[in-house]
Amino acid sequence: MFLRKTSACLILLGLLLSAVHAQPRVTIQFHDKTLYSTSSDIMVRVSIFNDSTEVYRFRLADERRLSLNLEARTLSNRQLPASNTWLRTMAANTPAYYRELSLLPGEEYSFIENVHDYVAINEAGTYLLHCVFSPELVGRPQQEGLRSNVLTLSVRPGSPTPSAAEQFIAGTTEILRAQRIPPDEVIRRTITARQKSHWNEFFLYLDLEAMLRNSAERRRVYDRESDDGRRRMLSEFKTELMQGVVDTDIVVVPSSFEIVETRYGMLYGTVDVLQKFAYDGFFMVKQYIYELEKRDDIWNIVAYTVINKGSE
Repeated sequence: MFLRKTSACLILLGLLLSAVHAQPRVTIQFHDKTLYSTSSDIMVRVSIFNDSTEVYRFRLADERRLSLNLEARTLSNRQLPASNTWLRTMAANTPAYYRELSLLPGEEYSFIENVHDYVAINEAGTYLLHCVFSPELVGRPQQEGLRSNVLTLSVRPGSPTPSAAEQFIAGTTEILRAQRIPPDEVIRRTITARQKSHWNEFFLYLDLEAMLRNSAERRRVYDRESDDGRRRMLSEFKTELMQGVVDTDIVVVPSSFEIVETRYGMLYGTVDVLQKFAYDGFFMVKQYIYELEKRDDIWNIVAYTVINKGSE
């Protein structure tokens, strides 16, 4: 009888100690595991569990990067650099909008994130991936973040973009090479080349893969393709650009343009350009905002937006 009572007391004590030490936790897992490449999306599901005996309250930012930090390290423990989108988010001087969430004991909350939004994975290899969740938003002092489990991430090489090394300057036999020039000069040369119909020079600083992937529909098809299929898609995309079938805003020829503002940091920049397009008796005025990323000391155009400014 004494032994049974002692065992029951020990079991009860163990359960009480487990309840006391149980804490909320965060885990990550691959959302749709496949063969990842440096250019494909790497989606992970982030889950927050309340394993405690009390209600767990936390803040979750609408911009998830203000609540979460995904990190990747090589097998030699070298941390990969943050992505350009993460750097832009952290540098932006905008209000942090968030929601107050509560999890009852045993409940969980999950959301899906793209690793490329946090980490610059530009080389094939095997990496160790984990995240740290900040319940009071990133950067708040004296808070203890929740550290997740570690995933092993294997990344294969992405398909190469068409090389400019085989292109030539119009009217010459001189090889056309990308130069280390600032973002505004990249845009100036690109637009001027289009005005002169010098396609080789127009495509010199244009990241075709990034432009193609700006469309969610094209990106899904592209990510499912083999390396040969991706090269074919890039070639077809380039041809369609020249024919004015897709992304017509970037290939339409302006009668004049003016670079009004340039902003750039170490790896990311934007250039604002006012472009005028001649019609019968009037000009359409549009503001182009070009986004550029720097790789190997060369600025490349990766995206753009267009704002109509009326006519004159």
